Amino acid sequence: MAQAVLNLNSKDKYGNVKKLLSLTRDVPRVPLYLGLAMMAISSLLDGLSIALMLPFLKLILSKNEDSRSLQLPIESLNTWISQQDKSSLVITFALALVTVFIVKAGFNYVSHVLTSLYQESCITILRKRLYEAYLNAPMTFFDTTQLGKLTSTLLVEIYGISVIMSSFFTILSSALVLAAYLGILVLVSWQLTILTVVLIGSVAIGLTLLVKKIKTAGAINVNRKRTLSAKISDVLGGVRVVKSFGAEGYETERFNAMCDELMDTSEDVSNKRSLIDPLTELTTMAAAMVILVCSYTLFIAQGLLETSQLLIFMLVLIKIVPVTKKLNLSRGHIQEHAASFRKVAEGFSLVSKYPVFSGKVKFTGLCEGISFRNVTFAYTGRAAVLKEFNLEVPYGQTVALVGASGAGKSTLAALVPRLYDISDGTIELDGRSITEYDLTSLRSRIAIVNQDTYIFNTSIRDNIAYGLDDVTDLQVIEAARLANAHEFICQLPNGYATLVGDKGIQLSGGQRQRISIARAILRDPDILILDEATSALDSQSENLVQEALERLRANRTVIVIAHRLATVRNADRIVVMDQGRITEQGPHEQLIANRGLYWSYHNLQSLPV
Repeated sequence: MAQAVLNLNSKDKYGNVKKLLSLTRDVPRVPLYLGLAMMAISSLLDGLSIALMLPFLKLILSKNEDSRSLQLPIESLNTWISQQDKSSLVITFALALVTVFIVKAGFNYVSHVLTSLYQESCITILRKRLYEAYLNAPMTFFDTTQLGKLTSTLLVEIYGISVIMSSFFTILSSALVLAAYLGILVLVSWQLTILTVVLIGSVAIGLTLLVKKIKTAGAINVNRKRTLSAKISDVLGGVRVVKSFGAEGYETERFNAMCDELMDTSEDVSNKRSLIDPLTELTTMAAAMVILVCSYTLFIAQGLLETSQLLIFMLVLIKIVPVTKKLNLSRGHIQEHAASFRKVAEGFSLVSKYPVFSGKVKFTGLCEGISFRNVTFAYTGRAAVLKEFNLEVPYGQTVALVGASGAGKSTLAALVPRLYDISDGTIELDGRSITEYDLTSLRSRIAIVNQDTYIFNTSIRDNIAYGLDDVTDLQVIEAARLANAHEFICQLPNGYATLVGDKGIQLSGGQRQRISIARAILRDPDILILDEATSALDSQSENLVQEALERLRANRTVIVIAHRLATVRNADRIVVMDQGRITEQGPHEQLIANRGLYWSYHNLQSLPV
């Protein structure tokens, strides 16, 4: 569902709205239908309250104490009225009005609660599905997309859709109330009603130009918010570099300039939106005065309209003013956030450009080995990193990949769990293409320990057990022991419950690495990928990590990537890569004897033979 391609063609501007709403089809519609029904009833009761005002005013303004002078369209009510005295009728109508207002308020409240429930349910499911779409996208998507803008779409733009939905319900409610009011006006005088519709309709049309300007300014404002969000994410994510280069002032100036630009557009939107209220009130009241003059000149003076009818007519016009203001303000809000629909639609559409296809076969474990057959791979818009690459990694063996930076070692390792899909050739596990395996089951049997270990801002226990719901504390502790992490964890203030900060900032590099190894041990993988797992560590930390890795390698198929050849000399086979191809391979002793590229790297690092 999240992969559905959304057409962003301007000619289909409502198509994106329909398609986004189609993503919310699982949201129960009952609250929406009940809310709309109660909204309609509330509007009818609003009209009824004014309809009751007409006989009420007639009674009060009448000098005749005989209640029979009050005639209503319903004959049975006239019979009942003729039997009542004027004072009783005044009290009855007053109580009826109060009752209608109370019931109307109740329906109005429940309607708001139900439509808000539906609105928030839609927004929540949209946010969940967009987040799920992001997580299921391949790494290529994240390589070409600013993370700050993804965050902005999830939070800012989806909130904008919430504003639009709320404004839509306000417009619908206002339209129903206006329809009820117009019904009352028709009962009083259809001629004045036509004049009212023409004048107030002209006001609404006149505000259309302003509403369009709000839409244009709102789109600029949304784009600047997205850019600012991306900037914040980028700079705070690299705050160490900022501080290391003393660039706080430089980044502050750039941020301040962007904030000033955002303030300008926000102020522009606010100023334009603020014009709606006074312009609506001014023009609507001017229209009411024109109607008042016309009603007196054309109707009252000729005895065609009673004073009580004119009072009701004017009361309705006065009540129309705030409703019209609310309706036009909601139009402004919709146009201000109109770009949000497009941006969220773009979010789903962008993900759909990077489809990930999961196979049907459950991967239960490696039995024979991994085969790379004529594999070619290139990152988007770049030259091929791997070119017709062939390699066999037998089950249970440790194969080391060495070579200069950019040779394709880490890329090769990233292809096994399908973080990227190859351009040509096949990668097989036990003779079956990896694309035939279910992605979730495939990745559950693979563990990766990288040089730049990512630690989540949660407890150590949760970091070790990441992605696993059914592990016990004893299993977590045992994994930490095997990773040489248990001792330092116990020395922390809260042990395994210690919060480690953003990206594990409160831990040293060696500690983070051992947490990562414990995480891998707990998964009990069939395939282990070690990508420069010890290259950034000091000697003491490296020894502890290396010892833990040796335990982790036992009875597993291991791919090791390393620049430091001392860490791979005991591998079953060492594969030397250069510019996406294998130049030589074999055990350490054989490669030294060959005096090829591996021998050159070995001499450069001044290692003993």
